[in-house]
Amino acid sequence: MARGFFNYMKRLLISFAILIIIATLAIIYLPGINTPFQFDDVKRIAGQKVIENLDIGNIFQYSKSRFFLYFTLAVNYYFCKYNVFGYHLVNLIIHTIASLLVFVLSFIIFNSPRLKKQNLAQHSLMLAFFSSMIFAFHPIQTGAVTYIWQRGESMAGMLYLLAIFLYAKFRLSQANGHRRKIKALFYIACIIAITLCSCTKPNSVTLPIAILIFEICFLSRNIKEFRGSLKYLIPILFFILLPMALAKFDVGENKGVAIRFTNYYMPYYYTKIRVLANALWLMLFPVNQSIEYNFTLSASLINPISTLLSLIILFSLVVIGIFNFRRNPLVSFVIIWFYLAFSVTTILYLEDFFFEHYLYMPLFGYSLILPVLSLNIANNLKINKKWWIGFLIILIAAYSIAAYSRNLVWKTEISLWEDAVKKSPSRARAHYTLGVYYFRAQRYEEALREYNIALKLKPEYPEAYYRLGEYWFNFKDIERSIVYYKKAIEMNPEFFEAYVNLSNVYLANKQYKDAKECLISALRFTNDQGVIKSINKILKETERYE
Repeated sequence: MARGFFNYMKRLLISFAILIIIATLAIIYLPGINTPFQFDDVKRIAGQKVIENLDIGNIFQYSKSRFFLYFTLAVNYYFCKYNVFGYHLVNLIIHTIASLLVFVLSFIIFNSPRLKKQNLAQHSLMLAFFSSMIFAFHPIQTGAVTYIWQRGESMAGMLYLLAIFLYAKFRLSQANGHRRKIKALFYIACIIAITLCSCTKPNSVTLPIAILIFEICFLSRNIKEFRGSLKYLIPILFFILLPMALAKFDVGENKGVAIRFTNYYMPYYYTKIRVLANALWLMLFPVNQSIEYNFTLSASLINPISTLLSLIILFSLVVIGIFNFRRNPLVSFVIIWFYLAFSVTTILYLEDFFFEHYLYMPLFGYSLILPVLSLNIANNLKINKKWWIGFLIILIAAYSIAAYSRNLVWKTEISLWEDAVKKSPSRARAHYTLGVYYFRAQRYEEALREYNIALKLKPEYPEAYYRLGEYWFNFKDIERSIVYYKKAIEMNPEFFEAYVNLSNVYLANKQYKDAKECLISALRFTNDQGVIKSINKILKETERYE
């Protein structure tokens, strides 16, 4: 009787916790449900024809490593075209599911065979609840939820967590003597989740390793049990090859992404050390968030000195993880998780050092450990549990308010990029992008100012010259427009849009021969049949005028 009542209350509390998470996420994110396409959204979604037809074969042909991501975007387009409401709603649903997975996975972890000795099980429900709320409401998550294109990050994260959860359920069902069909169902579902994750984003390559680490840290109590689990782990570990193979055949999709260890690129990797340390800081104190972070290159490990200090911090974490593996596997798991979740964006040479969405998965480890560490501190100092709960509630409330405020910054293109310019004034791209949106809002003087600042910060910036060509053509200054378009083409001879726009300037000035040459050049740098057809039509017109 007593046990039945306890189980009933437990289910009631879990239902209440789930309702709180869903309701609070709605309060934080629904006010920004009509936030326009931002940054890469414009090119990857609004300007992406592959999503306009729900053709699975065509989508897979276009992008194998992000097939499932593009498929969901195509479904969005099928139902709501380019109405952003539907895209944001799907992103919010994905993040909500991921947050609930954090809840159930955390609960499993705190009750796992290796952590039962730490007496975390008696607080497991409360700890899991706080973990999921930190993950759900942390303001850094806006970079993967409000930013539509970064659905890839949140969806890969959701599938990542789902695969680990299903594997954990499979292994625990073995220990609990469940029927063979139920155990097989969990394992097959885990394999499906890994496959879908592999088709969502290339950083899913770390998922099989994460499952291996999960097994070692929480499920296997000794070497014998671990050896017994290898017959299930080895097939999963082979899935490391799947995202690698998919990414290899996505030549266009992954152009410029590579592992480079030459001396020329070492400053990049020195800088990445500071980026990792900054990521730790942002998890703890998410202040001065920006879509555009400014990291100057580190010339060496001691220039600037913050590179060396960052390395010491990161190395200290490794030492802590090693020495706590037997006594406190949760600490080791969280540290390994941080490095594993960041490994792909750290090893690969990417144009940008850091984006907030990189933190989507690392935040799970932070969300997992913070309630436990604060509880241990409260126990050691013999502080009443009410103060511990009060501290976490205040912290989560602060995160929620910060997330709500950050969403308001994303509300318009101009508000987002004015914020970026304010926080990263030396980033040319921030000024350039703000200039584009000022121009579209017919705030011409401000647009011109931002374009000029961008060129001052980055003289070799073809896109900025292209926009200046557009700017002066708008004011009927043909000569200046031609100069700037030519400058853009000189810096980037494959600049298709610059050729097309320059041809329009020549046509307006009745320079038909020059317009024809530009259009012929433009044809060399596009495979879009619709565009080719339009250009050929204009070419026939220019021939008639000639």
